[in-house]
Amino acid sequence: SVRVSAQIGCVLTHCALALAQCEADTVCRTWSNCNRACAPIKDPVKATACQIRCGDLSKPTNSSSSKIDAFSECVISEHHCVPQTKTNCPKPAAAGLVSKFNPKTDLVGVWYITRGLNSLFDCFDCQVHNFSYNANVEPYTKPLHGDLKYNVKVDLNCTEGCEYLPREVFQSFSQDPQNEGHLMNYNNTLAEMHYSDDWYVLYASEKNVLIYYCGCNDAMCGYGGSVLYSRTPKLEVDEEAALRKAVEGAKIEGFVFDELCAPHNSFC
Repeated sequence: SVRVSAQIGCVLTHCALALAQCEADTVCRTWSNCNRACAPIKDPVKATACQIRCGDLSKPTNSSSSKIDAFSECVISEHHCVPQTKTNCPKPAAAGLVSKFNPKTDLVGVWYITRGLNSLFDCFDCQVHNFSYNANVEPYTKPLHGDLKYNVKVDLNCTEGCEYLPREVFQSFSQDPQNEGHLMNYNNTLAEMHYSDDWYVLYASEKNVLIYYCGCNDAMCGYGGSVLYSRTPKLEVDEEAALRKAVEGAKIEGFVFDELCAPHNSFC
């Protein structure tokens, strides 16, 4: 198609060296071939989902990772050979956010994701996130740090004895001084793509914290989702009614508690 030809022309014109270095590396070449197979997909949202899956499946070494990062930066961030996908992430109703939230006491520690909204980001099996807080820095310098571990299923149709690829990312947040239920992660690079995330706390207790988020990066702006953090791998039912009320209070179309995915955490 004309669109695909234009993308190829842009890559060859502006990113030939990065492409050549990527093609010389086995892992980067496999990742690149996977992404090329996504190019003919006409629906931009589905094409982006395809590209995200390619990234999920790639398991680069330090050397191949730098080549993937360099090629991504050239193609996506610098020359926009792959246009940014823009979607709409509706923000939750202001009244739906918690009025009091202290990250030092309410989020620090180990959490399991027991429910998720966005199938691209929130539904990986065995997602274990460990938060810490650096009290020695100013709140605006993002003192809340998250070590976010998850597992990518190699075969999405597998039901037993599945193969997983362990993954880990790190994110840091500051707290909105005007709204304790708003956590901000701005001015970042991840795999050489600039990104920012807004986290909205819809519910918080000793057992569970419900987060709704909106974000933007060079490849996709306006993505969103939600995760339910629980202190145990399985959601206990005693707070389900309160969680349902919190989801309803966000007043977001398509955000329904019973339709959230439930990741498999039995092997955590």
